Amino acid sequence: MKTRLFIVVSTVVALAACSGGSDTASTDTSAVTTVDSTVNSTIAVPENVTISVTVGVDSGPERIEQVALGSEVTLTLVNPNEDDEFHLHGYDLSPGETPKGDTATITFTADEAGEFEVESHHTEDVLVIINVS
Repeated sequence: MKTRLFIVVSTVVALAACSGGSDTASTDTSAVTTVDSTVNSTIAVPENVTISVTVGVDSGPERIEQVALGSEVTLTLVNPNEDDEFHLHGYDLSPGETPKGDTATITFTADEAGEFEVESHHTEDVLVIINVS
């Protein structure tokens, strides 16, 4: 039994000596957490962002939506009053002609930084500004 205890203690001491100069045999979990936190903070994890706009209700050039660079964005647009065609400038995306009351959807990856206007092609009004940063 004494021989086994000696082997275990010797192994622990040997592992502690190999741990990069640490004065203790215990694992420093705060160092591991710090390393993991640093790694996680440098890796951009795409977000899923949904922006819903109803023309005449919550639309206008004063509405600015912040979106993180790299996010997957789903933009839904409804004009309850008339047929419309929507356009996302900068990304040059449009779902085409959308009948009155129907929902148009534009899905894109926010891979370009800047401010991008979404406008109605019928009225040329800015409905929302998407700020990607």
